[in-house]
Order: sequence, then C-alpha cells, then structure tokens
Amino acid sequence: MDIYVVIPVFNRLDHTKKIIECLRRQTIKNNLKFFVVDDGSTDGTDIWLKKQLDIITIQGNGYLLWGGAVDLAIKNIFKLCNIVDWVLFINNDVEIKENYVESLLEIAKKYYPASVGSIIKNNKDKIVSVGPRVLTKTLEINDLLMDDSIFINSELIKNVDALSGRGVLYSVKSLREVNGLRSKIFPHYFSDYELSIRVKRRGYRLILSKQVVVYTDENFELIKKEKKKKSIFFKLFSRKSYSLIYSKFFFWWEASNNIERISLPLRIIIFIMLPMLRKAL
Repeated sequence: MDIYVVIPVFNRLDHTKKIIECLRRQTIKNNLKFFVVDDGSTDGTDIWLKKQLDIITIQGNGYLLWGGAVDLAIKNIFKLCNIVDWVLFINNDVEIKENYVESLLEIAKKYYPASVGSIIKNNKDKIVSVGPRVLTKTLEINDLLMDDSIFINSELIKNVDALSGRGVLYSVKSLREVNGLRSKIFPHYFSDYELSIRVKRRGYRLILSKQVVVYTDENFELIKKEKKKKSIFFKLFSRKSYSLIYSKFFFWWEASNNIERISLPLRIIIFIMLPMLRKAL
C-alpha cells in the first residue's frame, strides 16, 4: 500500500523545503511517494526539485493554479497506483508532526469508506480553522470554529459538509469514482470543497480529527482584508478569485439539493451579486 503525496507549489521555496522535510520524517515515510507540481516557479524551486531523488516533479504551465495542479498530479498517479492506495493533498505553506500521515490513515481505515481532513492551527498552537459549514439556503460558508460545541463530546467530527485541500487524505478508489477534480470549472477556490462533496455523495464519510493538525503562519484575517480590496472585475472574473462567478454558481449547484437548484439563480443575485455591487458603489 502506497500513499501518494500531492503538493502544488508556486515559488516560496523555503516553504516547500520545510514541508518536504516534515514528510521525510513521517513515521510511515517508507509508504510515501512525493508528487510536486511546480506551476511556473521563478525562485529556483525547479532547480532544487531536480536534485531531490525521492520527488517526482511535474512541470505546470504557470496557469494551473491549485485545482489544475492537483488534478494533473492525480491523473499521473492514476497511471501508477493500485486501487488500495491513498492520496494525500497538502499545501507547501504548512508544517506537520511526525505522526501526521499515520494518524490520518488510521482514522480513514477505521471508518472506511472515509476521507479525512485536518484542522489548522497557527504556530502558537491556536486553532484558526476547523472546516467548512456549507449553508446552501443562504449561500454561505462558515467555519466550524464558530461552533463551540463541536469537540465537546468527541475528538472526531464524523460528518462534515466538505474538506479543505490544505491537508486531506482520500482513497484512490474514491478519487477514481468521481474522476478527480473539475479544474476547468474550479481552477483555484472551491476546487477542494467541491471534490469532497462529490466524494461524500458516493458514500464516503468526511471526517475531521482534533488530533490531526497542520500548522501555518498564514494570517487569515489579513488575507480576507486583501481579498476585499480587489476590484469587482477581479472578483467576478479572475481565475484566482474567491468570487469567480462561474465557480460560485457551479459550486452551489453541486452543493444544493434538487429543490434548492430551482431558485439558485435568484439566490445568487440576492445573496452574492447584490451585496458585492453595494460594496463596490
């Protein structure tokens, strides 16, 4: 049994070195196979990767973004893997403890069929993100961190709405059944959530554990503020925008039930377009 580790990168070589070192120290490191997708880095990432004999590097064209990079890796992995294998998505802006992958795998096997995600902590060991709560009626995504009761009775959340791609383990079987990501529709944002929703609909549980953590020094609040500063044109039409209009529509279409889909265009206007226009004026 192998675990294929997919890491999409664009510059930030220091981050890439750190996560690779974390992965090389894993308790089940002999089961890991590294696939790094370098999407046009210009900071020497390509030169460093060529020297790493334990890493399979896939070169992108600079326009893949997260969804395209991960899907390209998956398509390559499908040619090599067995149905009993696993795939781990992890970003290069996080660090993990030595038992991280083993912990994910133990949970995924215990509750099989299951996909298992990570909670996110900062370097002060404070939880900054748990996972998404997808509210289809009002077209909102809130963090489960806002619910103080989620970890009171259990270390596990066994039926979450979606999983982040910042650190998540899928069985090869589940990824084959949904045919990977839909990177043309979801080039960057929502690509990870939408994938997990489709996997869930195939009968795989989506699980989070308080003990399975990725650590980041990213300032989430600053990132949100920077997003708000973007022009309305960027927000609606940039492939790297959280508000990319066609990605939003198809995400909510996928997340909604048949009744909710009937009113989706109207709710897109009411809950997304109008508030965005008001802020821009």
